[in-house]
Amino acid sequence: MRASGELTSGMRAALAVLAASTFVVLVAWGTLAGPDRVFTGDGPQPATLTTATESCIPLPVRTAADGTVTVEVPPDAADRTYCDPPDASDQDARRMVEQADAPLWLKILVWTLEALVLLAVLAFIGFLLLQLREAWRRRAPAEDEPDDVAFETLSAPARLVAAITEDAAGQDHLLRDGDARNAIVAAWSRFEVQGARAGSPRRSWETSSEYTLRILDLVEADAGAVHRLATLYREARFSEHPITEEHRDAALAALAEIRRSLEVRA
Repeated sequence: MRASGELTSGMRAALAVLAASTFVVLVAWGTLAGPDRVFTGDGPQPATLTTATESCIPLPVRTAADGTVTVEVPPDAADRTYCDPPDASDQDARRMVEQADAPLWLKILVWTLEALVLLAVLAFIGFLLLQLREAWRRRAPAEDEPDDVAFETLSAPARLVAAITEDAAGQDHLLRDGDARNAIVAAWSRFEVQGARAGSPRRSWETSSEYTLRILDLVEADAGAVHRLATLYREARFSEHPITEEHRDAALAALAEIRRSLEVRA
């Protein structure tokens, strides 16, 4: 039984894909906004020293419709302490940086990272869908497959009777030859060969004894004789005490009575 805290192989693979996708996302996070954002930021601001005794009033700034910025000097500039207007060269340099295009290699890098992230996400989603589909197919029975109903055709008993009767000599030879224990087991197992020849093979869930009892019941063999032969088979197959010739003779008698009941059935 799988421990409750143990992850299945599918879940481990899903977590590995998720971790890889997260790593790629973190690597590309700084550039996913696009190359232009790298150059359009405000950048580091120059350090300014201010003292408690020196301060200035910011000059009024007017922004035109075309985006140009003009610093106005008020009429009372001589009477009041206004900050110095920014240097035009600094504004031009800032404008050039803001309008500069990103290099091609950086664009290619960003596009590659974006494609990798997209592929990783799609692969992860596809993997999860496959896992859910397999889980659903394992737990839900297929609606289009008919149920495996155990039944025999009407001609099956007649075919079984013919197969058992035709193989009587071979089955008797197995029961009379060799060690009594092995002979009884071989004679009982012979019914399985006869049933397969008749077109009624053993089902996957049946044991050898269950199968033999089913085909003997299907041909309506004498129940008492079948019970005695089955008891002798289990004794020979699973017991540790000696199996004697008396056991062999009892098996021969039970087998003969089974065949006589089949002749009445036929």
